[in-house]
Amino acid sequence: MTQSQKHVGEREPHDVSSDRPLISIVIPVFNEESNVERTYAELRRVTDELKDYRFEFLFTDNHSTDNTFALLSKIADKDPDVRIARFARNFGFQQSVLTGYRLARGAAAIQIDADLQDPPELFADFLRKWEEGHDVVVGVRRRRKEGWLLSQGRRSFYQLLAKLDGDHLIADAGDFRLIDRSMIERLRRIHDPHVYLRGLISSLARNQIGIPFDRSERKFGQSKFRLRGLTHMAFGGVMAHSSMPLRISFHIGLVVATGAVLLALSYFLLWLVSPDSLPRGFTTTQILILFGIGLNSIFLGILGAYVGRIYDQVRQRPSIVIAHMVNFDEDIETAESRLQW
Repeated sequence: MTQSQKHVGEREPHDVSSDRPLISIVIPVFNEESNVERTYAELRRVTDELKDYRFEFLFTDNHSTDNTFALLSKIADKDPDVRIARFARNFGFQQSVLTGYRLARGAAAIQIDADLQDPPELFADFLRKWEEGHDVVVGVRRRRKEGWLLSQGRRSFYQLLAKLDGDHLIADAGDFRLIDRSMIERLRRIHDPHVYLRGLISSLARNQIGIPFDRSERKFGQSKFRLRGLTHMAFGGVMAHSSMPLRISFHIGLVVATGAVLLALSYFLLWLVSPDSLPRGFTTTQILILFGIGLNSIFLGILGAYVGRIYDQVRQRPSIVIAHMVNFDEDIETAESRLQW
């Protein structure tokens, strides 16, 4: 399939000439076959009660390997307000969300995960704050059902980001948010293959506000963000917003070099005072050499990570490749041309 698909289903599309503003609900999915039908039903139930708005449901399928896309296609057959963009391979969560925003047609877009740990009932509060003039409305997790160690790790990470990039990043704010059309247009000008949306959106916001809520536990399926994924995202967030790791490596290297000079002077003075008291062999030298090699490897790794990001940036490769589109008014090539550099 190379062209976008358009289905005529049981549900009639919203009247495009209506004065009610269109709101895009962006749902990134990856292997969520146990959740997509429940998610769609719940989103429909909540949005049908918000009579002052029209809604579209934009699913970005990050190349799921289960029946997620097939189930979504069946839903889209019956509801033309459901649109699907399936990627040719897995491009990561951040690019999936960013693509959803860029494909959104609404006056505002709300991003929510398919596991429904974030309550769709908060849509009404989001929209109310949006109507008051906020261009970013984000859900702030008051409580969440997870281990103490993971919770403390998250808190420490947000405190670190606040020190690195300023206090505009709301602590404990996740990806459950509403952004205004003006924010979507700003995101269109961002061409970063390693984007960290939480920090980026907060830094671009003119008037953001947080709404506290209690996050529930996942009931179906497995979380795609295990410890390794969370660590990778945290490291990416730090690198996206600060060159601090490079500065730290410089200062540590300076301290180690100073220590080596002082140690060499100490050995020289000891040799002058008592030449026979120096230890025989090369143990000390070998330890220092290996320690220095280890530090150099770490620092070169940090430097290489930054250089790699620069390399990805200058190559200007497409950030995503779309394999299938459902219920879109444009073909894949046209859509991708709007999404790329």
